[in-house]
Amino acid sequence: MGISVVFSAASMANYAIFSPKEGGLLHYVEFRYGKRAAAYVGWVYFIMFLPLLAGVLLTVSGIYISHLFAEFIDFEPNFLHYSLIGWCNGVIFLFLNIFRPKSSGVFLQLTAVLKLFPLIFIAAFGIISLLGNDTEPLNQIENQALISSNETNFWLLVGASFIPIAFSMDGWYIAMQISGEIKDSQKNLPKALISGTLIVLVVYVFYYLGIVSNMSSDEIQQLGDTYIIEFSRKISTEAGAIIIQLFIIISVLGTCNGLVLANTRAPYQFYNLEYSKKFLNLGNISKRTGMPVNSALVGFGLMSIYLFIFYLSNTNPFLKELNYDISAIPILFIYVVNFCLYLGLFKLFREHLLKNKPLKYTMLFFALIGTCVVLAGTLSSPNGLSYLVIAILFILLGKLGVK
Repeated sequence: MGISVVFSAASMANYAIFSPKEGGLLHYVEFRYGKRAAAYVGWVYFIMFLPLLAGVLLTVSGIYISHLFAEFIDFEPNFLHYSLIGWCNGVIFLFLNIFRPKSSGVFLQLTAVLKLFPLIFIAAFGIISLLGNDTEPLNQIENQALISSNETNFWLLVGASFIPIAFSMDGWYIAMQISGEIKDSQKNLPKALISGTLIVLVVYVFYYLGIVSNMSSDEIQQLGDTYIIEFSRKISTEAGAIIIQLFIIISVLGTCNGLVLANTRAPYQFYNLEYSKKFLNLGNISKRTGMPVNSALVGFGLMSIYLFIFYLSNTNPFLKELNYDISAIPILFIYVVNFCLYLGLFKLFREHLLKNKPLKYTMLFFALIGTCVVLAGTLSSPNGLSYLVIAILFILLGKLGVK
């Protein structure tokens, strides 16, 4: 299924061929379906997609930081600690992006490199286990699949498990934003997307093999987001485990900074769309900082609300019993947008004379299959239909912000 992510990136890159001057999903939606459709997608980006993901990931940063503190201080971290630390991280990144945007960019680039170290290090365990003829990791995966398939449809399980893996490899969303700045984007962007996504796919496959070579699936499920902390203790000394945790925290904070950066700009970008209603002076640029401060504050306010909702969904007894994962809502939304863009490519392929058209159709077909599997996996989860209903409600709420 990971190969479908590669085909997805390559297929989406075809929009750079038809509209090479600018990039990003919003522009591609506008190019294929019109400015009003782009305004609705931009509305959901601004009001739900980016702030919700930022709130969730900031909470994850709080999980790792609080557990690192617990190595030195005698206390038991809980979700309140996770949320408060995550919110404080958000405040720091907000001020960094408003008053020191260059420093924020340097931090983003630095963490982009540093985050590879723990991934490659853990992936090395997966490679070693295979070279050493250690079949335990593969046996664990096979046994878990057999157990799970007895309980529900196998392909729906594949789709559900594929969601976080696929989204972790979707850095090509960001790459498309700068496609207009890439030299000969018609030729180079597809190559960059295919090779980059394929490398990340291979690293993540061996990463998961490295994890299961030292931990059982039951342990991973029981520990949840903190499984990586226990893994670091198993493979290293106490000091080594702390160093691994520090690398993981830095990589998570780098991703958080990137999301906060995008989240603070999203209201400003929506404001400047042709069909957006103008409110809250979101397009105002501060003379002092040269940044859209109103946009940043609104984005941060929305992020804080979603961070609190995420806290409630993990602490309220009723919501905990439902096992409600609000982070699935933006992922479902973006895959629906992807699906529509892939369908739009069929007409563009018919209308334009292209090289390697059979290959492009083949990649597009597998991209659609992969997207359908992810959507089916999400919708088949216990709360899947409610995720879809909520995503549709956010689109309908676009009437409030779109002309």
